[in-house]
Amino acid sequence: MRIAVDALPINNFSGRNVLGGHLRNLAAAGAGRHSLHVFHHAGNRDLRRELGPHVVWQECASAKTGSGWARRLVWQRLSMQRALDAVGADLLISTSGALVPGVRTPQLVLVQNPWCFFPQFHARASDKLKALLQRHGYRRAQREAAAMFYLSDFMARIYADNAGCGPRHGATVLVGVNDGMFEDAAETPLPAFAERAPEIVVVSVMTPHKSVEDVLDALALLRGRGVEARLSLVGPWSDASYRAAIERRIHDQELTGSVEITGGVSDAELMRHYRRARVFCLLSRCESFGIPAVEAQVFGTPCVVADVCAPPEIAGPGGFAVPAGRIDLAADALQPLLVDAEAWRQASARALDNAERFRWSRLSGPIIGFIDRWPSP
Repeated sequence: MRIAVDALPINNFSGRNVLGGHLRNLAAAGAGRHSLHVFHHAGNRDLRRELGPHVVWQECASAKTGSGWARRLVWQRLSMQRALDAVGADLLISTSGALVPGVRTPQLVLVQNPWCFFPQFHARASDKLKALLQRHGYRRAQREAAAMFYLSDFMARIYADNAGCGPRHGATVLVGVNDGMFEDAAETPLPAFAERAPEIVVVSVMTPHKSVEDVLDALALLRGRGVEARLSLVGPWSDASYRAAIERRIHDQELTGSVEITGGVSDAELMRHYRRARVFCLLSRCESFGIPAVEAQVFGTPCVVADVCAPPEIAGPGGFAVPAGRIDLAADALQPLLVDAEAWRQASARALDNAERFRWSRLSGPIIGFIDRWPSP
């Protein structure tokens, strides 16, 4: 069978991780029986990997395809079916969470993005329009797609609520941690409590909905209690104004000597941060999954997350979920992980156990099974 993959919407790290992991598994499982034709644009050419002779990478419609969602939708409506016909595609994998417009080829949809369901993050008129169109597209996909595969149970629930129905065929398919992280964690013994700094690490693309302010406020509260904690903010920033606002907050709370802002880092540096911290914290208000929490757990680092969206189910027993906006409860969850060796040891062991769920070799099975059975019900 010939399977086409619409990779045109993939423009960030999380999307690259999701698509890359599933493509590796699909290529290995379907070798000799299925071929994969991956449509991408010049702006995400770095997706390309050597995955064997049955995976063909095809660049589409110049870099303009990746320069904006509206242009992409126009190109898809006008040109995608022609591209699918040219390769003889029997099935199309959509990575946008919605059906690719203007396409009659049956579609399998990967569900990744909850942004449109959170109006508090739609500041501009263009945001509101985009969110409206996404919700409409997500409803249609839920009702009409051949199959829906959700990153988390949270995403499955929010899609069902939006559409008022379940999918024709659907399953939750978790996202894996890159094998290199598991390998690095196994190379040398993981540091024990006493060998780690009393440090909280936040790993994310730093945007307003990640609620970095809440972590700063929790740090200030901890230090007010006499806990000599530090904080590292690891990852790129969405815009300079948000970083400037966070830096002002750090200054106003007299935390300048206690907070490190790294910006984007290499994979090797990222793993060093996970190894040296005692606790990972992300109090984001909008997450479809939350892969950094699992990455931290690979290194035995317990997690504190906000009790919203997917992170509580992803962090599992190796994490602690606190109500969004309850800074006092966030500080209460962080404190024993920073100062109590036995509490940390128990949480670290649970984190390591939970991380095992996220090896790529254990994932993609529901997608592979659906493709192998297609077009049978």
